[in-house]
Amino acid sequence: MNNRKIVSFLLATLFTVLSIAPRTPSAYAQPAKMQSAKTLTVFAASSLTDAFNEIKKTFEQANPGVTIAYSFGASNTLATQLSQGAPADIFASANAAQMNAAITAKRIAGKPRTFAKNRLVLIVPADNPAKITALKDLAKNGIKLVIAAKGVPVRDYTNAMLDKLAQKPDYGSAYQTAVLNNVVSEEANVRQVSAKVALGEADAGFVYRSDVTPDISGKVAIIQIPDSVNTVATYPIAVTNDSANAALAAQYIDYLLSAEGQKTLVKWNFISTVIPALPNTIALPTDGALHVGGQILNPLTLTVNDLKNNYIAQKADVTYQSGDKTVTASFTGVYLRDILDAAQVNYNPDAKNDTLSMIIVATGSDGYQAVIAYGEIDASFGNQPVLVAYEQDGKPLADATPIRLVVPGDKRGGRYVSNLVSLEIRRAPVVGS
Repeated sequence: MNNRKIVSFLLATLFTVLSIAPRTPSAYAQPAKMQSAKTLTVFAASSLTDAFNEIKKTFEQANPGVTIAYSFGASNTLATQLSQGAPADIFASANAAQMNAAITAKRIAGKPRTFAKNRLVLIVPADNPAKITALKDLAKNGIKLVIAAKGVPVRDYTNAMLDKLAQKPDYGSAYQTAVLNNVVSEEANVRQVSAKVALGEADAGFVYRSDVTPDISGKVAIIQIPDSVNTVATYPIAVTNDSANAALAAQYIDYLLSAEGQKTLVKWNFISTVIPALPNTIALPTDGALHVGGQILNPLTLTVNDLKNNYIAQKADVTYQSGDKTVTASFTGVYLRDILDAAQVNYNPDAKNDTLSMIIVATGSDGYQAVIAYGEIDASFGNQPVLVAYEQDGKPLADATPIRLVVPGDKRGGRYVSNLVSLEIRRAPVVGS
C-alpha cells in the first residue's frame, strides 16, 4: 500500500469513529432548558366561568408551560369536595360562607382576599310570555320561577332580597310566600338557572348580572332589582393548604387583583374591588334634591317624592335644645341606613369592621356640615334610628330643600342639618408610618 492510500485509510477510519462516538457535554452545547410543565387546578364558582376562561388565556400566555385546569360549580359543592380531600390549588367562592366552610375543613392556607363583587338581577325570556315587568309580578298565580338550590350562594342572596321585600309594606310576608310557592325548580348552580330561562323552560329566574353572557343576552331580558333590596355579592379567593404550586397560585391571585385582571372582570359585568380615591372637597348641589355620593357603588339623587315612594316611612319623636329653646317634635322620613343600603357602601370586606372607619358627611345648602359615624347607624353596632326627614308634626318641611337630618338622642340640635342637599360617605385618614 503506498503512502497516499495509507493516509486516506487513516482519515476514513477517524471520521467513522467520530461519527459513532457518544457526544459528551463538553463536546457539544446543550439545548436551552425548557420550563417544567405545571398545572394549576382552580375550583371556581359557576358565575366566574366566562371571565376566568378569558383570564386563563392571558395567564397561560404570560407563563409558558403553565396550564390552568378549572373545575366550575356551585360554591357549596366545591367547598364540600375540598373538605373531602379533592386536590386543588385555588378556591374562588361566590360568598364568604362557603370559603369559611373550606377554612373550617382546614383546606385553606392564609387569609382569603376578595377579588370581585356582583349584583342580583331578575331575568325573563326575551319574548316574556308571562308579561313580567316588575318584582311584584312574581307573586301572580301560575308564574314559573326557577332559583338556585339551598346552600348555593346566589340562593342565599336571593333569600336575603326576599326577606327585605317582606319588610316593605307594599310587599309583605304574603308576597314572599307567594313567590316561593311559584318556584318550579331549584338548580344546582346559577348557570343552570340562566340556561333554563334562556331556553324558555321558566318564566323568570334570579341570577347574577355576570350570568347574562353574550351567548344568552339575546334570549333573555333583564329586570333590575331596586338597590334598596338588592345585595352586593362578594367573591373571596385563596390558595389551598396543600397546593403543589403555591407560589404560582399566589401569582394567579395577584393577577386577578391587578388592574388588568380587574378590567377583565368588569368586562364580564362584575364589580371591581378597587375603591377609587375621592377628591378632598365636596360639591354643593343646587338643584334642590338630596345627593348621596362618596365611597358608594350607586350614587343617588333623591327628591321628597323619591323618599316617600321608594323607602319605608319611619317616625321619630324627639326633644332637643336649639339655642336657648327646647324643641319637641315628631318627624317622618327614612332611616339613613336604608338610604345607604340603596347606595351600597363600597366597603372592603377583607378589612376588619371596615365600615367602622367610615363617616357620613351631611351638608346643608348653605354649606353647614355635620358628621355621623357609620358605626352609629350600623345595625351590628350603634343601630341608631338617624332619620332623613321630610315632614315635621305631620306637615311638609318648609325649608327651600324640604329634607332634614334628624338625630334622635342628641341633646342639642347641631346635627339636625336643615336644607339637606348632600350625604357623602368618606373614610378615616389612612394610618401612616
